[in-house]
Amino acid sequence: MKATDKMKMEARIKQKIRTLIGSVTHTQNVADQMLVLLKSNLTEDEQNESDVFRVTECLSCACEEALQVLFEELKRGTRLHEILTQKNQSTSFNAFNHGTEK
Repeated sequence: MKATDKMKMEARIKQKIRTLIGSVTHTQNVADQMLVLLKSNLTEDEQNESDVFRVTECLSCACEEALQVLFEELKRGTRLHEILTQKNQSTSFNAFNHGTEK
């Protein structure tokens, strides 16, 4: 793969990571707002029995963990293109790049 192609792929990956960060941040904010509402309207026993409460807590935590990973990847300058463009993975990379699986 040419250097300019690698740079373009790197830029695309970074942009997708930024987009994911925005989406995950929004989702975490909504989950946290939902938790505030549930906490103010449910007793502690109702919270302990509520599947929605548990799932919302898990979602908020998963978002936080995802954000940490995405920020770290972006901060380090992402090396995903190196993994995706290795010769032994070129077929899977092409399938990923075209939105299909092989």
